[in-house]
Amino acid sequence: MKAIDLFPYWNDNRGLLMEIAGALRDEDLDFRPAPALRSVGEVLRHVITAEEFWWHGGIQGKPYEEWRPGWERMTDEEKHEHRRQRFPTTRSILEGLEAAHAPVDAFLKELDAAELCEKRRAAWGEDNTLRWILWHLVEHDQHHRGQVITRARMRGHSPPQIWPRPRAMSRTPAADWQAAEVAITDIVPFWKQVHATMRDAVGALTDADLTSTHAPGRPTIHDLVLHIFIWEDFLIRQNLGRQMGVGSGNIQGWFWRSEVSQMAANVGPYFPTVAALLDGMDAVHAATRELVQGLAVTDLARSVETPRGPETVHHLLWYAREHTVHHRAQLFFRMRMAGRMPPEI
Repeated sequence: MKAIDLFPYWNDNRGLLMEIAGALRDEDLDFRPAPALRSVGEVLRHVITAEEFWWHGGIQGKPYEEWRPGWERMTDEEKHEHRRQRFPTTRSILEGLEAAHAPVDAFLKELDAAELCEKRRAAWGEDNTLRWILWHLVEHDQHHRGQVITRARMRGHSPPQIWPRPRAMSRTPAADWQAAEVAITDIVPFWKQVHATMRDAVGALTDADLTSTHAPGRPTIHDLVLHIFIWEDFLIRQNLGRQMGVGSGNIQGWFWRSEVSQMAANVGPYFPTVAALLDGMDAVHAATRELVQGLAVTDLARSVETPRGPETVHHLLWYAREHTVHHRAQLFFRMRMAGRMPPEI
């Protein structure tokens, strides 16, 4: 079993990022939502150079001078200008995204899955397992894709939906896996940490923050928090747990049908305060853990009927985690626009 089998939807995620980036005009790259926030181009250049850093410096442990001469002696402004000069246009950014990911993808195809537990020492002295590094890069892509989508919408673009994705939903390499080769916890690892940072972010809010948004007609903080945990309930308990349409605690089976921008209006009265939102999140996360822990490896290739088409259990788990990371990034953006500092990820 190769490591790439545990990351079968990463290239699909990358394809979405490339599609969004490819729709941008060169003049869009300098757009920033606020003076202290990154421009669209800066976010995309950061995605490229972060993957280069983890590939050369994190996985291979090469000193900076071998792959980025003089980098350690540059000021932040010089580094910013260096990235801008390397990737000045949309086309150069698309080429950079492809070039940065190609060696990582090739590495995954050659690496045995059992070797993901191996630790690597980075050029900056940090020790991490290959599993952590690679999942960090997956999450990094998903997080910054959420930021790019928000900025693209502010520039008048209509980015593609992240679900449904029929080509990815119906396939998985898991049909041939043996239970001795992989554990369910390998499929969506570090989900507990994703939940923890979401909870830290919401816990830092006040009730008055919930109505905050970055633009008229766009989802508020309240809308987004509700959407994140209600859709986790929808994807995991209702679809995977086959409890479609059944209420759980304060969550009713119809909640997921609300548009994101109408969540606070339609569902908000059930969770009107930060404390109520935290209670709802905790209940959903507990149900997710229980359902996921009850799965067997043989369940992963099973097809689940969803309102948007058939989906393998494997993809549903990946997408549920991806969905939280994607919208958590948009929540963090709104927090910054409201003068709040989101937690580090």
